[in-house]
Amino acid sequence: MTEPARVLHARLHLLDRQVVRESDDRLLCKVDDLEMRPGDRPYVTAILSGPLALGPRLGGLPGWLMTETDRLFRREERPGPYRIEMSLVTEIGSAVRVAGHRQDLALERWLTRNVVGRIPGAAGTEEQGDPESGARDAPEKALRVRERGEDRPDAMRLGGLLGRTVRGPSGEAAGDTVDVRLVQDGPLLAGVHHAFRAAGLLIARRRAGRLFGYERGPGLWRPSLLGALVRRMHGEIRYAEWDQIESLDDEEVRLGVPWERLRSTADL
Repeated sequence: MTEPARVLHARLHLLDRQVVRESDDRLLCKVDDLEMRPGDRPYVTAILSGPLALGPRLGGLPGWLMTETDRLFRREERPGPYRIEMSLVTEIGSAVRVAGHRQDLALERWLTRNVVGRIPGAAGTEEQGDPESGARDAPEKALRVRERGEDRPDAMRLGGLLGRTVRGPSGEAAGDTVDVRLVQDGPLLAGVHHAFRAAGLLIARRRAGRLFGYERGPGLWRPSLLGALVRRMHGEIRYAEWDQIESLDDEEVRLGVPWERLRSTADL
């Protein structure tokens, strides 16, 4: 009997989680965003971390200041976020665990060179050299959290799907996107496990901060006061299957079906 594919909600189960190395539980970074391969069925290809991942997701003046400050101190002509292939992920729980061996974290090198190394009398500040020089002798699946010269032209970010205005078939305002439902039935990554595919969007009538899972799931128990608070803050919340989305652009999501035909999040 074939087991059902695993289902996650990106904002609830992945974004802002700590990423730790499987071999020794050492903290590597946080999941600041997710890289996706676009198409009819976008799927997650990598974890993105660092100010150049978190800043664009936050948006506004705080996000702009974060990204511009990071670019100011980076040596690359077109710096990008730090990146971990999803094929290295071995477990997603309270933290995201990844396999492999640590190979000179780019962020740690930057801190050593630009912060610790400038403190008078600081010890252990010698640079470790080219991070690629030792990679030739490393295991094939060595973990690399690396600087990128620029984003891949064939990639999109999951964070860009959050907070978009949603409109119905006639152009009427329906709400805002508050989460992305992921199903692990996408392409096989590096022959290890299947990718998480974007299966649909959670849409709230009102955007009022993030959700914490109390509004979704069949037969879900929650205190009545908490349920009333969620409804008060976000209004009605429904789920649009990917096939029910007519179009996406940088600002809006256009539905192909009326709001009334979308599923309740209580069914997820």
